Amino acid sequence: MDEVHPRLYVEPAMTAEQRREVQGQIDSGRAQAERFYGGITATPYFVACVTSACDVRFGSYGQPAAAYGDLAIRLWANGLSAPVVAHEWSHAELYYRAGGWWYARKIPRWFDEGVAVVVADEPRHSAENWREIQRQGLPIPKLDELLSFADWGVAVNKYGETAGDVPGNLHVVYSTAGHELRGFLSCAGPSGVAAVLGAVHAGSAFDAAYASVGGKCGR
Repeated sequence: MDEVHPRLYVEPAMTAEQRREVQGQIDSGRAQAERFYGGITATPYFVACVTSACDVRFGSYGQPAAAYGDLAIRLWANGLSAPVVAHEWSHAELYYRAGGWWYARKIPRWFDEGVAVVVADEPRHSAENWREIQRQGLPIPKLDELLSFADWGVAVNKYGETAGDVPGNLHVVYSTAGHELRGFLSCAGPSGVAAVLGAVHAGSAFDAAYASVGGKCGR
């Protein structure tokens, strides 16, 4: 991999123009995450690929991007966009603010992914998309189906989310998580996310922290 700077490594096949573009998308994605969190504390490395061989080499199973705790974010050709960067940076920031793996493991995937969905603000996971899911009466997962990484993997397969951005795929799993968090944020705001993470880091169970923060505004 070629080092663009100490926090960005790209596949050698990337052109100079592509390298400038990926840096621009990373900068925009960071700003997007920073607006939500009120500041960024996680400083992950970025690894950017343009070929599937490179992507697989760094652990991909077809996802356009992935965060590895707060250490690194991997981007593939179809994930080199500011919203995708913002989504993954949200994961890294949440992991860091929770206090690392020991605390982050207590946080359900629906919360982590729901926050990332809101931060990224992509149309495919939007409130409008959620309304279309409801209009069509599509089956949706319950939150208790979306607790662990394994649960999340089962759900995206069960509900057809692995099909990608194709006509008719309304991304019900990510949209369900986003819908739950939009409801929470409508009363608790982004500071509510920080409060939940702070409580978990201080030793509170996630469910108690989430109920306490959300309950203060009548949810």
